[in-house]
Amino acid sequence: MNSIFTAKLLQNLRNKKANKGFTLIELLVVVIIIGVLAAVALPNLLAQVGKARESEGKTAVGSVNRSQQAFHFERQSFADTTTDIEATDNQLGVVVNPDFYGFAIASAADGQSATVAANSLDPDNNGTRDYAGGITFNAGSYSTILCQSNTVGGGIVIADVDAATDACGANAAELD
Repeated sequence: MNSIFTAKLLQNLRNKKANKGFTLIELLVVVIIIGVLAAVALPNLLAQVGKARESEGKTAVGSVNRSQQAFHFERQSFADTTTDIEATDNQLGVVVNPDFYGFAIASAADGQSATVAANSLDPDNNGTRDYAGGITFNAGSYSTILCQSNTVGGGIVIADVDAATDACGANAAELD
């Protein structure tokens, strides 16, 4: 090897050992990369939190539908509007978390159908949609429906299961 080249290489290596730390530009590049990653990841994280809260509402409506079926099987009528499903001593035996949704139950006067609505308490901040469900008993069989509002805070208000079927076509997506 060339002796001049070897000497310059050794001199360069010696100088690099004394030069420890990061330059300001290197630090700025790292901070910018972290900022871009956070800007991309944070909205995705918040969307996942909203989906988890929506899942809670959908599960609660499905649970109430199944509990209404069991209630009707035992008593030949559905639980009525006086049922408070947020209490621990409710008629249906369904316990829901009222932090993100308000729940309402209604049964038809003939006792052959019932509806449940899960209305988002703060849709804009929670990123949650409303849900509604219904159950009917006709000729010895049960039919259920579960609807989701197409927009956050869209609201689904249904009076009976026939209206729930219409609501699913009009402003909601049928899930069940």
